[in-house]
Amino acid sequence: MIYHGVRRTPSSSIYRLGLALFDLQQPEKCLIRGDSWIFAPEAEYERHGDVQDVVFPCGYTIAADGDTINLYYGAADSSIALAHGSVRSLLSWLDVNGHSDEQNDRRHK
Repeated sequence: MIYHGVRRTPSSSIYRLGLALFDLQQPEKCLIRGDSWIFAPEAEYERHGDVQDVVFPCGYTIAADGDTINLYYGAADSSIALAHGSVRSLLSWLDVNGHSDEQNDRRHK
């Protein structure tokens, strides 16, 4: 799951995207969650607009190859944008940068 979170700073808030993997049979059970953010405001249109420093997911599609993800996201509450990525790369990133309860940690099985 790609989700957005907020970090409050003394001068403003920063909205970024995180990544988590949930169990298919028990969708309330988080298997692994990233320790850091995978996507943050960087481009001018993401940092400056109606609300500064904001990116948030709006939806995604998976291409016919089964790996390419097309992520539609809002930027600075003033535009919508499209980012491309790889499902395999996202899962690999979680393996390196994620954590979970030891008994549910799929990396240790």
